[in-house]
Amino acid sequence: MNREGSRHSRSIILALTVLLGAGIGEAQQNNTLPAPTPVESYAGQMEQRMDHLMNALDSMRDQLNQSQREMELMRTELQELRTQLAQSGTAEEPTQAASALQSSVRQLREDTDVLQAEVKQHDQTKLESLSKYPVRISGMLLFTSLLNSSNVDNIDLPIIATPQYGNQPQGSLSATARQTILGLEAAGPFLWGARSSADISVDFFGGIAYADYTTSAGLLRMRTAHANLDWSHRSLIAAFDRPLISPLQPTSFLSVGEPALAWSGNLWTWTPQLQFKDSSLLSNSKLGIEAGLMDVPAPGPPVSHGLRQPSPSEQSHQPGYETRISSSIPIGDHSIEVGAGGYYSRQSYAFGHHLDAWAGTADWRIPFTQRLEFSGEFYRGRSVGGLGGGAFKDYVPYGDDAIRGLNAEGGWGQVKFKMTRSLEANFAIGEDNAYAIDLRGSDLETEESEYLNLARNRTGLANIIYRPKTYLLFSAEYRNIHSWPINGGGNSNQSLGLAAGYLF
Repeated sequence: MNREGSRHSRSIILALTVLLGAGIGEAQQNNTLPAPTPVESYAGQMEQRMDHLMNALDSMRDQLNQSQREMELMRTELQELRTQLAQSGTAEEPTQAASALQSSVRQLREDTDVLQAEVKQHDQTKLESLSKYPVRISGMLLFTSLLNSSNVDNIDLPIIATPQYGNQPQGSLSATARQTILGLEAAGPFLWGARSSADISVDFFGGIAYADYTTSAGLLRMRTAHANLDWSHRSLIAAFDRPLISPLQPTSFLSVGEPALAWSGNLWTWTPQLQFKDSSLLSNSKLGIEAGLMDVPAPGPPVSHGLRQPSPSEQSHQPGYETRISSSIPIGDHSIEVGAGGYYSRQSYAFGHHLDAWAGTADWRIPFTQRLEFSGEFYRGRSVGGLGGGAFKDYVPYGDDAIRGLNAEGGWGQVKFKMTRSLEANFAIGEDNAYAIDLRGSDLETEESEYLNLARNRTGLANIIYRPKTYLLFSAEYRNIHSWPINGGGNSNQSLGLAAGYLF
């Protein structure tokens, strides 16, 4: 208010000065004109100028008073508006709206950061599929080299030791990349409340390529495959994988084309299956049950390289049945995992012969400390050659077209010692034993095939695995194989192997 009055006062003084200066200048100019009396003329002009100045001053004073009244009125209205807002509480609404807006902006910023991270990860792992659902590629480029002291059935991955023939040299030194693995994993849509997913893995251990200089190369072969529907505690799986009754396997990177201790107590054969798993039988428990139907293959190597012939189980017109119950028992900071399984299959042979194949299994994993663990499996059964046991045989033939189911038992155990996060050692031994009482006196005593004449096979191994990075590994392994025929002395082989792998 005072500031506004001072501004108007300065304007009035400036106007007076201009008017006086103009009057004086005009009077000086009129002095040259003829006039009756100079004093009277000057006094009249000054009086006239003063009248104009007073009129202008009065007008400015009126305008100043009007502005002051308007400012007082605006101040009063503003005070009344503040009072009304305070009484109605509407002043809180803008504050709440501003707070909500800030929260929304903060959440949007966080969502944007997450989206950018997901986009960055997608750019690193993206693989376009026809269904437009996410697909990941994985695998392991594996190079292995093996030094064998004696004769074996497969120099790249020996399973049994074979006898010496004539004057042929003993042992071998080999190297191969046939155990390299490639895999695809896909996540699909929800169906009946379950998330769908699938995966498949292949290797190059399906045989020797029929071309010059390719004996170290291999043919592409499917290893495992799964199509899953997963609920919170249940799963329905169409699988090509190892039996449900044999979920564990020893650790070795020298034996990937077939798992370590295969045909030495490890039931492993990959078969088509339909599996159901449930881990919610009892509330607040660690009890799980698994059941499945399986297409049991014929045991041993294929008899021909032509079209696939039906196995004895397939000729019975019904699938094999398998089930397993498992439990996790917490002890301190660790949990002991144990399981028990059962298997049954009907088998049909020529001349109207039928056999009932069965097996009972037990498996365990016991972590004594964070660094020391003991695991293994045991089985007892009959006609289990199609599962990877029974010394490659389901039955024993006798004269007059008589056959008998071959009883067998076996198992394996492994001690794992994790020295550091990147270094571990494994010690394992396994044995597959077909009952001698079933083999002696049978037609198999005169068989020349090392597989058909085999009665017992035992393998022991020790390896060190070093992982300087999660995607890079090196391993050294010693292996000792003892194979006993139905009659005569056993055969043995000692192996030293090296493996180098790159995981992706």
